[in-house]
Amino acid sequence: MRLKTVRAVAIAGVAALATSLVAACSDDAPTTNKSGLVLNVASTGDPVQRVFNPFLPVTAYAVGSQFEIYEPLVQINKITANSFKPWLAKSWTWSADSKSLTLQLQPGVKWSDGKPFTSADVVFTYNLLKQYPALNLVGIDFDSIEAQGDDTVVMHFAQNGRPSFTQLVNLEIVPQHIWSTVGDPTKYQDPDPVGTGPFVLNKTSFTPQGYEIDKNPGYWQPGKPGIGGLRYVVYKDNTAVTNALVQGDIDWSSTYIANVDQTFTAKGKQFQHFWPIIGADGLITNNASAPFNDLQVRKAVSLGIDRKQVADSANRPAATFAGGLPLPLFDDAIAAEHKASTYSYSVADAQQTLTADGYTKGSGGYFTKGGKTLSFTITIPSAFTEQVAAAQVIQANLKQAGIKVDINGVSVDAINPLTQKGQYQATIGYPINEFQTPYQLYDAWMNPKYYQPVGKVDQTMENIERWNDPQTAQFFADYLSATTDAQRDAAISGLEGRFIDGIPWIVLSYYQQYGDWNATKVTGFPTDADPYWTAAPSEVVALNLKPTSGN
Repeated sequence: MRLKTVRAVAIAGVAALATSLVAACSDDAPTTNKSGLVLNVASTGDPVQRVFNPFLPVTAYAVGSQFEIYEPLVQINKITANSFKPWLAKSWTWSADSKSLTLQLQPGVKWSDGKPFTSADVVFTYNLLKQYPALNLVGIDFDSIEAQGDDTVVMHFAQNGRPSFTQLVNLEIVPQHIWSTVGDPTKYQDPDPVGTGPFVLNKTSFTPQGYEIDKNPGYWQPGKPGIGGLRYVVYKDNTAVTNALVQGDIDWSSTYIANVDQTFTAKGKQFQHFWPIIGADGLITNNASAPFNDLQVRKAVSLGIDRKQVADSANRPAATFAGGLPLPLFDDAIAAEHKASTYSYSVADAQQTLTADGYTKGSGGYFTKGGKTLSFTITIPSAFTEQVAAAQVIQANLKQAGIKVDINGVSVDAINPLTQKGQYQATIGYPINEFQTPYQLYDAWMNPKYYQPVGKVDQTMENIERWNDPQTAQFFADYLSATTDAQRDAAISGLEGRFIDGIPWIVLSYYQQYGDWNATKVTGFPTDADPYWTAAPSEVVALNLKPTSGN
């Protein structure tokens, strides 16, 4: 998912899936424009809205075009922990007390309308989020920001700002000369965006089924992009995208393909994929509502799910570390005292846990307490077939354990507003960006500072399971006040322990970033042999692509 990026991972909204939407590239769609080769890029979801304001929760970037128009200061490598790629900022340094961050900007960058990009645009963008908190979807927190000349920006923080580096620098920068005139930016849709990125919107191409972005001839990275454009096309589900890839209608996607080796790569050497592990996935529980406000129920559900079976349903490795961190990405981060803490599967232990919690097995095979059957509903986007498959496995597993599970399929645009308000019992697919440090992952998963009661919007989409634990809050405070590595390690060990003991959410598998493509037209995608980035549609990969001979 992700996607607050998606957001990744995939951004979600509020209505049932539009089953009438079955988009495809038409046979007469041009494969080139005046700047060169145009690639067809597929996504799954709902009809696209012409909203290019990057700070709104539902935008046209959900198709996979984030950063292609508006760019960040720094790009984040999801494959390698603590790996950052200079972008609009060419370098940065922290003060000794980690309360000031100085960024040196790339010289000679221009907006796509020809106006110069300067430090004033950066300062304006960050202050915009401070002035309009509704735009601050990623929870950026800073004290102040100032420009020092045209090419230098300094951010100041009330406390240690280093742990928030990923959120701070991975924000789209917008032009002050345009956005200062738009009125209320929380209502500004930005239908014709002006960015610094390698592509510009083809204004006549936009439809609810997709749109095209064309090469920016004035892009600041010399000789790039090597292709003429990207045409985004929305399909109703993963199966439709897979068929389009095999038929040659689509060139690139970030789509889960069931049995990928048999159903895709075996069709020809041009059909390729690269799926590196980048995060953890599982059953996200709403801990502020029944039945998951009971720790013993969370324990029983965790024990009653066969993680290998869930992971196999999506071609993933099963989760092993009970502290939640995805492995092998964070092998070195596990404290010695927690290395033996692993997940187990036992229906008998799940039932024993419920019995000890006062539940009794009813005649229908389900546990009950106080006359109520132990049950919950998993709410997920119907278009994400890997989530549907996982939910069905969970449903079958927990039926054996005596827990009734229903599945509620919604539209891609429906899931985030539901989870943000706590109007769900359980879901799958954590709607956050992937992070490169244990602190950042735990911060997004379980920091009580993001807690909102049910019914109130959790704008950051972090801690959507509504974990509100004073001991956890203290470990976060300890980390921020730490002055030595030993103190920071102790705080992380504490967070690992609270995750193990408290089960804020139920990690089931380690998910990959899907990247699938037809190599007929272009070369330059990441592979197992050259894992420079994930292979999902992105600006970094798009700039690395070059047409093959004859294209």
